[in-house]
Amino acid sequence: MDRHYLTLWKCTKEMEPFDETTGETFAGIASILEKINNGIVLIATLLFFATTIHGQTVVINEFMAKNSTTIQDEDGDFSDWIELFNPGDSTVNLLNYRLSDDSNNLDKWFFPEVHLLPNSYLLLFASKKDRTDTTMLHTNFKISSGGEALFLSDQSGRLIDQTEIQSLSDDASYCRIPDGSTRWIITTVPTPKATNNEANQLHFSNQEGFYTAPFFLSITSASGDTIYYTLNGNLPSPNTSYVTAPLHIVNRNSEPNLFSEIPTTPEQDLISLKAWESPQKSIDKATILRCASYRNGIRTSKVYTKSYFVDSTIMGKYTMPVISLITEADNLFHNDSGLYVPGVHFNRENPERTGNYFMHGRNWEREIHIEYFEPNGNLGFAQDAGVRIHGGKTRQAAQKSLRLYARNAYGKKYFNYPLLPHRQNDNYKRFLLRTTMGGWEGQTIITDVLGQKIASPLNIDYQEFQPVIVFINGEYWGIHTMRDRIDERYIAYVHNIDKEAVEFKEHDNEAYEDLMNFIANNSLAFEDNYHYVTTQIDLHNYIDYTIAELFFNNYDWPTNNIKLWRKVPEGKWRWILYDLDAGFRDETYNMLLHATTNDASINWPNSPESTFLFRNLLTNDSFKAAFMNRYASILNREFDGQRMRHMLDSIKGLYAPEITVHSDRWNYPNSLHKWEEDIANELGFFMEKRPCIVREQIMSFFELTDFDFDCGDFTSPSLILAPNPNRGQFFLSNTHSDITDATLTITNLKGQQVYREHGVTIMNNNRKYIDLSHFSENVYVLRIVTRSYSMQKKIIITK
Repeated sequence: MDRHYLTLWKCTKEMEPFDETTGETFAGIASILEKINNGIVLIATLLFFATTIHGQTVVINEFMAKNSTTIQDEDGDFSDWIELFNPGDSTVNLLNYRLSDDSNNLDKWFFPEVHLLPNSYLLLFASKKDRTDTTMLHTNFKISSGGEALFLSDQSGRLIDQTEIQSLSDDASYCRIPDGSTRWIITTVPTPKATNNEANQLHFSNQEGFYTAPFFLSITSASGDTIYYTLNGNLPSPNTSYVTAPLHIVNRNSEPNLFSEIPTTPEQDLISLKAWESPQKSIDKATILRCASYRNGIRTSKVYTKSYFVDSTIMGKYTMPVISLITEADNLFHNDSGLYVPGVHFNRENPERTGNYFMHGRNWEREIHIEYFEPNGNLGFAQDAGVRIHGGKTRQAAQKSLRLYARNAYGKKYFNYPLLPHRQNDNYKRFLLRTTMGGWEGQTIITDVLGQKIASPLNIDYQEFQPVIVFINGEYWGIHTMRDRIDERYIAYVHNIDKEAVEFKEHDNEAYEDLMNFIANNSLAFEDNYHYVTTQIDLHNYIDYTIAELFFNNYDWPTNNIKLWRKVPEGKWRWILYDLDAGFRDETYNMLLHATTNDASINWPNSPESTFLFRNLLTNDSFKAAFMNRYASILNREFDGQRMRHMLDSIKGLYAPEITVHSDRWNYPNSLHKWEEDIANELGFFMEKRPCIVREQIMSFFELTDFDFDCGDFTSPSLILAPNPNRGQFFLSNTHSDITDATLTITNLKGQQVYREHGVTIMNNNRKYIDLSHFSENVYVLRIVTRSYSMQKKIIITK
């Protein structure tokens, strides 16, 4: 029998044996025949591939798709490369052999006449330079680091070898171990033009962690190869220092700052968030060691990365977990490609939304090594990962939010560690390290954390948190808040469902748009229509979510910061609470008016499209009753003043021990005193005053005479605004106790302040006249705030 061609007979349904007496097929016999035939096919297939593998004499032996430092071509470029190996006993002429990365075009690149000797290697650069007339061969294609297969065909065009689709990280290769075998591995120890071996092992006298005194670190190689190392975060190579004696690991805190002296923003007058300042003193530092062994210029071990913190007070110095991030300095700070600097993508004409840190996507993900230490110095986990800048406008701030990715290409598919203390999860694909500089007012740094924690008992999805201390390339980078990354995986572990069953509302989600179209064409005042909507949205979740956004006065909503999801195919839409940085700002602001505005001229923060659902739901009496009853219940329980104060004190206690050192690094907050002052004046005052103000706003908005929430002793002056509507001239008449030293502000429905007056006094039975006749026709909101009282009135100006 020819080993490449087999003539097979297979019983088909049409060919089944037939019993003429019964009119039925011999199903049992047919089934047996089919199994026999399938066995023949399987054996034949195995014979074909086995003989093909042993019959061929050239294989793809190793390839690299992201060559950063491993080997250079004749132009000095670090191009992708492919290694062929001849495991046979005869020399092979490769003339007209073909190589391709496209299964539909196996003839993509042809070999010139090259003789590959037995047990020899041939290196080709997959550079797209297409060279066959030089000492170094170059294909006309590159290899995708995201993963693609390679195909090798002989001179007749017959496919003789192919690789699996495999995504690879920087300087990692996919190779056969041993040469020419069928076993493939991803290795961080590539061996172009050399025998593929398992990685050499390095041994360390001291492991990464916290040390109270200096020590000598011995590093040895099992194979005796030369060990090269760096202490600045860059990868080792034969061009860096090599180990000749134990390394002296010492306290580096007094050494000059290096990476923290690199500006990470333009000047303060160009941006609205906190701009970079040089640290006020020498900051805390760790020794960052990266090392690997080399033989004849080829790396023979993986790259080892370790962080050593040496300080006589290190034990107990940090009250939070410590995260050490190590990467090539250029990955973060290079003008062309650094994630963390304004760089080539900064435009002074648009300083708030441009810069390298505003770039998105996989092209702006960099490889990084992460080590997670518990406060006592115990290593939680260590692995290579990917990092990107995270967030919206906060990307412009000096300290930026980071998003960490676990990928197979970096060595591990997940971060297998319980990162967030109140989540029953130790299997994270991504997580965030959130900046402290996202708050809209004051320097509290905990606004978002506080709001989400207060609201956590509600029927909502929210982000858990864990404050951590971050070091970048051995230098103190300050407090960050570790958070869930909101995506399909987050929903999957929170709700214990398959991530494939999670559907997020994107901009053009058909199911959600159909629901909005239904509401637009069917009044929800009618119970049947309203009932249908309740089959599409999780009403209890929506009410709780909306109440939280309203109560916390999240001004950057609902045009922004909206995420909702459902379980497909028939699940109800649920809303996710996140990013409350714009909250807790003005305890008197009427978010009910904000969330029901229907002004076509407004795009942000409350466009008509964003308020559409809430406005239409409020046309239904059942929804209004459910909403008001639930609001009263939440004010009495979850948003109870004593409970909120306890939450504030608890969170404040987590951050307080680290604020002074963080302030020395970023001058934000300016000091511990400033931080405590802002927490009291912004967050504390808001939580004290907001419940009673909200009660009055609810009663006014829904025209109630009573509301099931007792505000306690709340006496206030009574102001009459008249006439209203008016042409811009009106008065405020005080019919109760004196108002002194008040602040009077007027805002339009976009929230923009158009009038402000300090030191306002309106005595009992007196009037204050105001002239706004130059204002355009519109609706405005007037607020009066004193130390003990605040109120709000709507002004309607007509022309």
